Amino acid sequence: MLKKVYLTLLVMLLCITIPGCGKSETPDSSVSPEPGSNPSIEQGNSNSNDATESPETDAPSDKTTSPENTGTPEPEQTPGKAKKTKTETAILSLDQQYSDDSKTVKILGLKEYKKLESENYTDKAGKGKKFLVLFLSITNTASEEDYINYNYVSAKVDGKAIENTFLVNEPKSYPTIFTHVPSGSTIGGFIVWKVPEEWKKMEFVYNGWKDRDNVSMKATFTPDDLSDPLIYNANNL
Repeated sequence: MLKKVYLTLLVMLLCITIPGCGKSETPDSSVSPEPGSNPSIEQGNSNSNDATESPETDAPSDKTTSPENTGTPEPEQTPGKAKKTKTETAILSLDQQYSDDSKTVKILGLKEYKKLESENYTDKAGKGKKFLVLFLSITNTASEEDYINYNYVSAKVDGKAIENTFLVNEPKSYPTIFTHVPSGSTIGGFIVWKVPEEWKKMEFVYNGWKDRDNVSMKATFTPDDLSDPLIYNANNL
């Protein structure tokens, strides 16, 4: 047993002391190349192949292609708010009409009725009430047809909101004002409310042109403003 150990140690000692023991043979760099060979070309090809296969040397730089890395970051774009146009309030009265590039509005009269009669029907205001009828003319000078919409009418009598109503009969032969107005035409018509018999102040607003033309029509009446309009004639409005 001891002999085997000594033999093993002896073999290891010989491997350490003898040069080249346990190493693979490498080519001697001092040996001249064979005729016709070009070691510089072979070395160049080897380096070229290594370079093309290395992703680290051929990968493009993100800094030259990415817009985020161009220096000072651009400020964040935020949508701008649309500028609001102030709405004009046009004051109407028996003595003051309103005109602009697309229309002319004129008040023709203001009249009270307890009832309106015809052969077929009688409009009655009811107990303690009167019909208050506003007569107007509207001229459409725009290039397109206009429409007078009852949904844009609001009114107050003595501070209380009231809704406009309707009549079967036509006061002074005027039709309702809520209709289409052809371009280049003038129409006449009426709006009617039921008001207390002893009403003192009536405020009227029409916002049908507010979104389109930025104008709101407003009129304020008292019983002193009551006046008879002319009999309706489409040719004399």
